[in-house]
Amino acid sequence: MKKAIFVLICLLEIFISQAQQSELDIQTLKIDINANGQIDVIKPSSTELKLNIDNKNYTISYELLGFELLSDLSFTNNILTISGYNSGSGAYSWTYKFRNNKLTNKIELIGYDDFNKWISGNITTSINTITNKWEVILRDYNHAKEIMETTKHIGKISIRKIGLTDMSEQDINKLSGIGKKYWH
Repeated sequence: MKKAIFVLICLLEIFISQAQQSELDIQTLKIDINANGQIDVIKPSSTELKLNIDNKNYTISYELLGFELLSDLSFTNNILTISGYNSGSGAYSWTYKFRNNKLTNKIELIGYDDFNKWISGNITTSINTITNKWEVILRDYNHAKEIMETTKHIGKISIRKIGLTDMSEQDINKLSGIGKKYWH
């Protein structure tokens, strides 16, 4: 009986995950991401992206990217966009943009954005990893003045060139950490 209940729970979890992915209608990409004449494949699953680039296999977990659910996987104007979000009481989303660097022949991160919303405000972080410039916009309700206040912060980040297939938790923490230091 316990085994049957466990199997039923597992099947229900798989069904829910697949329903969420199909509900968003996110399709497998078949593209020539590095313009070398070979078709590369990026296939979303319920927990990760499965990549086959130049006949080499890679996986990128959504957990590494900071989100639970994939919301966008697209390739337009030679830019690969990967976006996702978390469900819960607030709104949390992350977007990564990659482009092939013709000089290094490496698919590199060129942009990172995150958005976090809570009851009394939100924060948006945007990083251009080509120029290493970042911007954080914090909107928060000032209870004493009874108004929304906006604060903008800008700066530069020193970060290595992050490749699509060699991103690390340390890289992601450095990117997401910029906006987090302005939360209170």
